[in-house]
Amino acid sequence: MQNRIILISITMLLFFNACGIRIQESDRATGPVVVFKTKKDYRDKVSVQLSPDGKTITAYPGSSDVLFQKPLELADGYLLKRMVGDAYLSLTIDEYSNTSHSYTAEDLLALVIDKDPYLEMYDCSGCTSPDTASINLLIREKKLKKCRSLR
Repeated sequence: MQNRIILISITMLLFFNACGIRIQESDRATGPVVVFKTKKDYRDKVSVQLSPDGKTITAYPGSSDVLFQKPLELADGYLLKRMVGDAYLSLTIDEYSNTSHSYTAEDLLALVIDKDPYLEMYDCSGCTSPDTASINLLIREKKLKKCRSLR
């Protein structure tokens, strides 16, 4: 009986890994805790990573990955960044995820509407734990300035 339980557990673990399902605990270690505000509301827009000179797109999401790009809303109008991106496109996340069109980096570069969208941006990885309650407490206590400024 004990061998059967172990076999079922191993099978489930392999199934979850094969399907790309991540266990929530591993999600906590996926990257820095970046808290930000933008000049305009870009919460529903696709973001891409640009080269330092802004002339080339160096990273952009796949059509299925873009759904995970929506930032989490925090206290006082701050947002929690969920994916890499320093410029925003005119395309919404829903438009991008539902299209059958395959965009090239050059296509996306032509759709950039803001290469300098951030008012404030902080890496709070060393200041707080990654859960939103802790981050919101940091914001409400006006302690974001203690985090490393990325802007």
